[in-house]
Amino acid sequence: MPGAPETSEADVATLYAPAGAASRSGAIDALRVLAVAGIVAGHVWSGPLVDAGLYTWHVPAFFLLSGYLWKPRGPGSRRAVPAEARRRFATIMVPYVAWLGLTLVLHLVMLDHRGQLTADGVALPLVGGSENAGPFGAYWFMPALFLSAVAYRALEAVPLAVRVAIIIGITAVIHRFGDVLAPLPLSVGVAGAALVFMLAGQGLQHVRDRVRHPVRTGAVCLLAGTAPILAGASEHLDIKYGELGTPALSIVVAVLISGGLLLILEGLFTRLPEGVHVGSTRLAVGCLMVVLTHTYVLWLLDIPDAERSAWVLVTALVVPWTVALVINRSALSRPLLGMPRLR
Repeated sequence: MPGAPETSEADVATLYAPAGAASRSGAIDALRVLAVAGIVAGHVWSGPLVDAGLYTWHVPAFFLLSGYLWKPRGPGSRRAVPAEARRRFATIMVPYVAWLGLTLVLHLVMLDHRGQLTADGVALPLVGGSENAGPFGAYWFMPALFLSAVAYRALEAVPLAVRVAIIIGITAVIHRFGDVLAPLPLSVGVAGAALVFMLAGQGLQHVRDRVRHPVRTGAVCLLAGTAPILAGASEHLDIKYGELGTPALSIVVAVLISGGLLLILEGLFTRLPEGVHVGSTRLAVGCLMVVLTHTYVLWLLDIPDAERSAWVLVTALVVPWTVALVINRSALSRPLLGMPRLR
């Protein structure tokens, strides 16, 4: 933002970590882990309670964190957008393409073995967007994360007031025409819905130093966000399908819940030993893989929603996360996890 001090991702991530902790904040990584658990739970079960309690915040939390950790480049940086695209492509799209290729080959072999192989079975995973379901149902998220980051960097070229107006306009268009935009390839039609959450996250970044009691403030935000849901005033949102819920209110609710959770975790983690921070960060390296592959685990289990018990959720979380932790210790960590190898 114009006039704001340069704040790096590392600066924000370490600001609320204990002395001697690693360069990442365990609290921020804990929110990532919690949001992934919410995403998986939302795919294990379904219904109004799940939609209201999970879909409202679990994906917006990731976009809010993108804004919270944002490093402004300033209007004079001509290479900011290409540099952002290269960096995000390496950490988001390379793992996306790698897992898409691996799972698609396996998927096509299994479909052929079952006699269920169709043209859509090949085309839809490659095209992406909201048309994908089943084992590729969560793949929409990664292109949306990539495109929104590049778009947000590009918007730094215009004054803040214009930037806010553009983001509000994009949000309004998606709210009105989300059903038409959602099926477009690689989530290009709905990625813009992430911008409003990134803007809110960056706003939180700039006022964070003024929050002296993060647990209490976060609890107030959390209660304020859940109250409209409990009252039935705020509909759930689902960015994948371009569904942004009750106009304006659902977005505010999502920001309050995800921001409130972040503040609570930051306040709590300052009181926890370094080992908890390290454990949280270790788990966070597997978030991307769990998001991409848990739907395949559910597809293989082939258990109807109504018959799924808690062990299905545990399996869909533990199996991909365990594999991710193993991969993190190998040379495949960067292409499959988007993270450097743990040595």
